[in-house]
Amino acid sequence: MAIEHATTTEARRFRLESGEIAAELSGNPGGQLVIAIPGLSANLRSFDAIYDALDSERFRKLAYDPRGRGCSEKTPPGSYGWPAHARDIVEMADQLGAEQFDLVGWSMGTWIAMKVCELHPGRVRRLVLVDGGGIPDDSARPPIYGGLERLGTVYPSFDAFRQLAEALGVFTPWPVWEPLFRYELEEVEGGVRARTTADAPWEDERYRQAQDPYALWPSVTMPSLIVRATREILPGCGYILTQDDTDRYLREVPQSRAAYVDAGHYQVGMHADTARAISEFLGEER
Repeated sequence: MAIEHATTTEARRFRLESGEIAAELSGNPGGQLVIAIPGLSANLRSFDAIYDALDSERFRKLAYDPRGRGCSEKTPPGSYGWPAHARDIVEMADQLGAEQFDLVGWSMGTWIAMKVCELHPGRVRRLVLVDGGGIPDDSARPPIYGGLERLGTVYPSFDAFRQLAEALGVFTPWPVWEPLFRYELEEVEGGVRARTTADAPWEDERYRQAQDPYALWPSVTMPSLIVRATREILPGCGYILTQDDTDRYLREVPQSRAAYVDAGHYQVGMHADTARAISEFLGEER
């Protein structure tokens, strides 16, 4: 007779050496731990679609706000960068008693995920890289940087923000994005403003610019899935994960495979095809 396990969803704050992390745990407390790492200025709601597709009986799912984002602590300058975020992830896994865990990184989260593989060999069971992991097209940076520059903006109301966000045409379909922004925007004098400040994302972006991401690839010794958005980030603006880098990854990284999703960078992590591919990949037996 199969044993049924209760599944739960709980908010949790991790007290780490680097600062406090706001997180959400869902699924089976005794299941295989999966940790999802958001993009440059994103928060834990980025992975709702992917986590909804994962078997809640089999997996324990940890979503979190990286330091400097969302409801996590804003720590001092010099406290960010891939190694620092990687240490946070491993420390959270340690506190949860997980010797091995799966990682799902989206955008910035892909490089951090590979840094965990480099710094902590043997800890990652399976790795998923969602539209990142190589070197983005130069032309793809302006849309990202424009978003960072708007982080301090105060909008008269959530509805006013929604109208502007929908007009950009990247946060589609809006119903899947609305929970992320409902979580992100806080009431301030004069309206609403993002909880995330620009300092941490800009520090992490400067760190990325000084790195060779290909040097991390030899550390990916576990089965891995790389997910590529096949549409440009905006028309004419190129890709965060290029086709050349995807092809190179598949040639150079053993036990790797790719999934291609008809979406842009901002949509791919919330796309049903991405969620399905990740669920199938993480659900495979060795």
